[in-house]
Amino acid sequence: MTTLKNLKGTAIQFRDEDPVVYAGSWSAAGSLNTAREALAGAGTTTASIVAGGVTSPGSYSNLTEVYNGTSWSEQAEINEGRDFVTGSGTSTAAIIMAGRDGPNAHPGNVETWNGSSWSETTEMGTARRGVNSSIAPYTAVLAFGGYVHPGYSLSVELWNGSTWSEQTEISEGHYAAASGGTSTSAITAGGQDSGPSNANTETWNGSSWSETADMNTGRVELSGTGPSNAALLAFAGNPAPGLYTKTENFDGSSWTEVADLATARQNTSSHIGSTTAALAAGGYDPSSYTTATEEWSFPPITATILQEGDMWFNSTSSALKGYAASAGIPTGTWASGPAMNYGREGGNSGFGTQTAGVAVAGDPSPGPNTAVEHYDGTSWTNATAVPALRGQGGTAGSQITGIIMGGMPSNQALCYTYNGSSWTEIAELNTARSTGVGFGSSAGAIYAGGYPDTASVESWNGSAWAEVSDLNDSRRQGSGGGSTSAAGFVVGGYGGSPGTNSNQTEVWNGTSFSEANELNTGRAYLTGGGEATLGITFGGGPMPGTTNKTETWNGTSWTEQSDMASSAETSFGTAPGAATATYRAGGRLPGGLTTTSEEWSVDAGVITVTTS
Repeated sequence: MTTLKNLKGTAIQFRDEDPVVYAGSWSAAGSLNTAREALAGAGTTTASIVAGGVTSPGSYSNLTEVYNGTSWSEQAEINEGRDFVTGSGTSTAAIIMAGRDGPNAHPGNVETWNGSSWSETTEMGTARRGVNSSIAPYTAVLAFGGYVHPGYSLSVELWNGSTWSEQTEISEGHYAAASGGTSTSAITAGGQDSGPSNANTETWNGSSWSETADMNTGRVELSGTGPSNAALLAFAGNPAPGLYTKTENFDGSSWTEVADLATARQNTSSHIGSTTAALAAGGYDPSSYTTATEEWSFPPITATILQEGDMWFNSTSSALKGYAASAGIPTGTWASGPAMNYGREGGNSGFGTQTAGVAVAGDPSPGPNTAVEHYDGTSWTNATAVPALRGQGGTAGSQITGIIMGGMPSNQALCYTYNGSSWTEIAELNTARSTGVGFGSSAGAIYAGGYPDTASVESWNGSAWAEVSDLNDSRRQGSGGGSTSAAGFVVGGYGGSPGTNSNQTEVWNGTSFSEANELNTGRAYLTGGGEATLGITFGGGPMPGTTNKTETWNGTSWTEQSDMASSAETSFGTAPGAATATYRAGGRLPGGLTTTSEEWSVDAGVITVTTS
């Protein structure tokens, strides 16, 4: 069913064309003539320049190409071939600086471009590679961070068109990060500094550096562009040996994941365009150096922007239309949420909604706990602890009609209901177990499967548990969804035999389970939510092979969606909320427990309003 919010009193506009979504997207653009990565860039999407890079291991390029909005043409070469070189300026007045021209060889050379040729000019004070910089103009450039063998540079230098002068140091090297802004309002995010790639963001106000909100996904060898310290577009990169398609936008206070690149890659061009119109040229994709160029665009500022709940009559197509989250398979994205008060791993269970959620107990090594937290869509608050140690149990319901079933330590038969402030012990399960899948509410629930590996299913009618039809495949550590005991689904887990990551889906019709289409990626310790006809599942493991994959269910098949920022064993069982609005809370990452949370939301779409 299509839902258009708050229709009462809604004005219906008459338009000859549909309004547009205020969201960016990547599209294919003209290819470079020479495949390469770690090249410098400058300019706009219709008049840009790239120079340098590496065409194969150890082959440092001196090639220059200029883009006219449609195609690239080769121009006069730079004087010294190098990679991890940085550019600033325009297609007719640019500067390139630093880089690498051999193993751990970092020239401080600086060259300027006048539209037809390159000229060497005053060298930087600190020779390095992977330096970050402001994007324009080329006569006033701030260069900061980077790598100087055998460590990371904190040096900040200001170019005034003829000389370099030292400025206040940055707190991290941010080697091969995203950067942009001006010499008095600059920004950098991600990169590397003496350890794994990070998500840190720092801004420059003309005299000093300040840390601000972290990116959703830390990475190195990424690219970026933006006009000031309050606006940066960051894309591509790697958490070696993998590559990213991820794109994030910074609005001055927080990062938002936006549309992905078509192809995962690292070391594309930077500093071409802005947060609303940019280019990613070249780079290294999963198999080779590439000539591919992608163009990022936003609707023009003159466009009429859609708001959820809008309705209009399109006079060209003679159709009444609305803008809302549509039925079928939703398209959604993950965004970072606030930290929990208490770190928990895969034994954490949850129920409720995205704006009224409950996180129950969990496994902070070496064993379960009783901690409970409420989520209001903005922050986490400690709530009434569950009466007994809990971990790896089933959950279902809302914040005021919740139920928890079975769990650890050992295999328990204990069950409790929750009214939003207190817990009540209820009748025990017939079969004590843990790691099963729950769905429904405190008035009627289903608990399916579990450990020891079983296909057993029990139904709760508000006063007692009864054994009902079994699952077709025994399993534990799966996920599922359903708001009542009359309809739901169970998916994934360890099934068939111990150690096998199941991709099996089974749908419950109130009487029995029937097998349905499989997950695209079999896994256990995953989280699921929604209904039998519109569901979601995400995360999983087991350790150390965690995943950040998300899939949605339309009642017939599973579709892969945007990944979570972090791969994690998550709170298996029923996720809080629906397939269109849920969250991941806590979990276990490869490095240990986490307090992080992420929120899932579904994009709205244009819907033609019909009658039936």
